[in-house]
Amino acid sequence: MNEKAAEFSRQTSAFNWREFVKKDLVWAAAGFLMELGSSALSAAPASFALIAGLSRKRSVSALFGATAGTLLHGFPDAFIGLAALIIAMAAKVIPDFGKPKIRAVIAFFSAILAGFFSRIAEAQSTSELLVLVISSLTAGAFALCVSLLEASVTERGITLSDSRDRALVVIISALAFFSLGQLDYTYINIGRLIMAAALLCVTERKGLVWSAAIGLPAVFGLCAANPEMGSAGACMAFSAAASCAFSRRGKITRAIGFVFLTAAGTLVSRIDEGSWRILTETAAAALIYAVVPLDKVKTAENDFSDSAVSLIIRERLNFAADALEGVGAGITAAAEALDRKYSFNIEEISERAADKVCRSCPKSMVCWGRNYELFRKEFSRLVMQLRTGFELTEYSLSPECAEECVNPAGVAKAISAEYSRYISAMSDERRIRELRRIYTDRLSATEEILREISRSGLEQRAFGKSRVAEKRVEKKLSECGVEFPQAFITKDRRGKIRIEAYGATQPKVERDYLGTALGKTLGRELEVPEISGSSGRYRITTSEVQPLSAKIGSYQLPQGQNKVCGDCCESFTDAEGALYIVLSDGMGTGSRARVDSSIACSVLSKLIKAGIPLPSALETVNTTLLVKSADESFATMDICKINLENGECAVYKAGAATTYIKSANKLIRAAISSPPAGSGGRMSVPAQRFKVSAGDVIVMATDGAVIDEEWLSRELSKESAPEELSERIAKAARSAENGARDDISVVAVAMAR
Repeated sequence: MNEKAAEFSRQTSAFNWREFVKKDLVWAAAGFLMELGSSALSAAPASFALIAGLSRKRSVSALFGATAGTLLHGFPDAFIGLAALIIAMAAKVIPDFGKPKIRAVIAFFSAILAGFFSRIAEAQSTSELLVLVISSLTAGAFALCVSLLEASVTERGITLSDSRDRALVVIISALAFFSLGQLDYTYINIGRLIMAAALLCVTERKGLVWSAAIGLPAVFGLCAANPEMGSAGACMAFSAAASCAFSRRGKITRAIGFVFLTAAGTLVSRIDEGSWRILTETAAAALIYAVVPLDKVKTAENDFSDSAVSLIIRERLNFAADALEGVGAGITAAAEALDRKYSFNIEEISERAADKVCRSCPKSMVCWGRNYELFRKEFSRLVMQLRTGFELTEYSLSPECAEECVNPAGVAKAISAEYSRYISAMSDERRIRELRRIYTDRLSATEEILREISRSGLEQRAFGKSRVAEKRVEKKLSECGVEFPQAFITKDRRGKIRIEAYGATQPKVERDYLGTALGKTLGRELEVPEISGSSGRYRITTSEVQPLSAKIGSYQLPQGQNKVCGDCCESFTDAEGALYIVLSDGMGTGSRARVDSSIACSVLSKLIKAGIPLPSALETVNTTLLVKSADESFATMDICKINLENGECAVYKAGAATTYIKSANKLIRAAISSPPAGSGGRMSVPAQRFKVSAGDVIVMATDGAVIDEEWLSRELSKESAPEELSERIAKAARSAENGARDDISVVAVAMAR
């Protein structure tokens, strides 16, 4: 078994003990504990409320635990508990038609009926009947909240930024610990112990917000169960949150810190309850937290969906790339075979002409029999005469051949016609070969794109193990005016997050405000978002703030009386957050050149934003310009790629002018180049690599700008904004000799922290 197959088999194994514990044992334990806790106080929701709220599959696991808890009550009390469980499970046969709201309503009423009818015989007075009604309504509310929360988790994940999810978490936590708080024994209170251990785990995995959302209502539930132990529960909840200060030192240190903070809080607040009892619960909760493998449980949560599906997608991309490679090889082989079989060479012109005009001639046997060599050489001479540019007439034959030939005009006409056919066939063949080359190159580029995506697709990781963060981003985008937002958050190899979102409309707020709002939503500092797209589909991208930043300024001057500059420049970031500055100069000047340069910039930027590697994107630009029209379409490509994480800079040039980099009082030139896009052939664009840091300046210009390097070095030494710098350079280039003969574009990039 190869490595890929072994990995896939491991991730798709039929049985996983972590899944068993999470899906079965946890629900059974919850049913067992809630049933035990409900016995002492009838108003607390019992296990039948939990079973009524859960889905059919989870309710079966909870039923086993609840049944065990019911039997521990002894008879005849066990009959009451069993009756309630039977009523709750009987409601599971009612169809819900797949609608969460209908399922929640069924859970609400089934819990009320289970609680009321199982205990109605025990109500001996009006006060007891009133308590029974309140208890039944409490059970119904608990079942309703459990059902709605389970539906939210299944459909979209759960987020505390959603007011409904927040309310459901608070209600469930309060009512659950209302029951668990009844498990009060001589040496320990089970509800308080579970609360402390749960808060320690939740704070590590979800943060303080989740800890507060669960801890505060849990303390309220414990106080409702037993007011005397409320202060100790509040102290333990606070200590669980405060112990986050020790998290960087490891779980053991945090557990010890939790015990220390709880002990200190107990002494300071002078809690009446026995301190030894609180210390026992605290130590037990710390031990549970220390031994629970939270990291393993966390990675097992999406083990299949994140990794196995990624492997499948990668293999499918490689399979598609292999198929395209086979198609290209098949086209090349078939074309070579057809060229050999059906090629039309120049030697055949004389044979075709002779066959057409001489076959019916009465002197054919004389001319092509006795005088074969004479007429063969004569026909070849006439073909060569056509190739040199002379026309054939009836007087073009040599005297010897003209004396024998009875139809010299027909011979000249036939040879001229066949030569015209030959020229047309050669032109068509060249065009077909060019189109075939373009097509096979496009297949090769697409194949490389698929392979690159398959290689790089697994380098990014999901931000978190659910869509909670993405849902928060989608909600914030919706508040900012984006209709039907869909957000995706990933982490790169450096651990930096990147947001990629799509929507039907643009945000109705400024980009700076949007970046700040999204950053507050995720608790990260984000770059100003980029917004692109049209026609009802817009793309919003941003990433975590990088160590370096770049300010970009550009200035353009059209040639002569033109109102449109033939150059085009764009700046954007790729899928990994690297900054691209692209400057393109179309062939000629004015609007005609602008079309070519705009196409080149637009195609390149869209492909790179989509994650396509630069060589494949450049080949696509080259092919696009080749087939754009029958006229020649050239465009230079000047590309500067800057890694804002470490300052690595790469300059790529296809027919472009020199780029200047001012770094540490030195002026560096990047002048290596290759043919422009659209000139034919495969594009191979070399790169010059540099290291830039804060304070460095990069200047890119089209070939219409002739720049004096000494003057430029002095200008770059001055403190000025990129917009002002690019304008000064462009106007200076215009006033120079030959500066008015072409469009001029200058881009200045200032690096900063």
